Amino acid sequence: MESEVDVYARSQKALQDELARREAEHQAAVANAARAFVGGTKPLIGVADGDSWFDYPLPLLDPKDVRDSLADIGVPRPIILKLAYVGAATTALLGVEKRNRLIAALKNPLNGPIDFIMFSGGGDDLVGNQFRFWLRDAGAAQGDPRGGVNHELLADILGVVLAGYADLAQIRQQYAPQALLLVHAYDFAIPTGIGVCPSVGPWLKPSLDDRGWTGLADGSDIVRQILIEFKQRLQALCATVPNAVCVDTQGTLAANEWANELHPTPEGFLRIAEKFRAALSLKFPGRI
Repeated sequence: MESEVDVYARSQKALQDELARREAEHQAAVANAARAFVGGTKPLIGVADGDSWFDYPLPLLDPKDVRDSLADIGVPRPIILKLAYVGAATTALLGVEKRNRLIAALKNPLNGPIDFIMFSGGGDDLVGNQFRFWLRDAGAAQGDPRGGVNHELLADILGVVLAGYADLAQIRQQYAPQALLLVHAYDFAIPTGIGVCPSVGPWLKPSLDDRGWTGLADGSDIVRQILIEFKQRLQALCATVPNAVCVDTQGTLAANEWANELHPTPEGFLRIAEKFRAALSLKFPGRI
């Protein structure tokens, strides 16, 4: 019987193999594009790092996320190295190991030249069992969802998340200063209690219920407040960082474009990808 250490080592080996496969595939596409577009419009080359919004493995037969959708709708189609993987928190994504992985990808001339870096992170730091920490009890808020957020503790965790983003900006400035940095603040998730499967999720409703916010409308209001505060912090950071854009994805999705509490349907991911395409087209007119 495998120990937990063995299981972890095996999963890490599988992850490293998958990332190596992706990078080899990306490099082949970059080399082919360099030959095919001599004298013509060259496709944009990017790196997508972060969480499940850029690496969503469902549905199994035809998985789609923001990165995959963007690669399909751009004209010419952008070539995007996917370093993102599902379930990664920003504090882990920009920790030493994964930080070094991103730096290595940016430094490798076979992967570029890199025109843009897109990053999705923060959600996994906020949701899950720890989500209750950013909430106040319904009784203490007298049942008013406008008082349902513990802004002091939320500011603490957002400070940690934004420190990761600031470090990301420094990485871009040092290793790919020409690249446009694109970030986002998700969309207004709906705490329906729907997870991916019985063992994965839900990530919002249990904490809301635990704090006494059992109504969908109240829970949705509280989630909205938290996400708006996250977006405001990201926008403020981007205002101080050269060549950085906070893509405004909030308010994009309809209720039926959510597959579960945290992830859009394939159609929803496509709508979010359109926001990224529009931001890229402003910076690179005629290239996407």
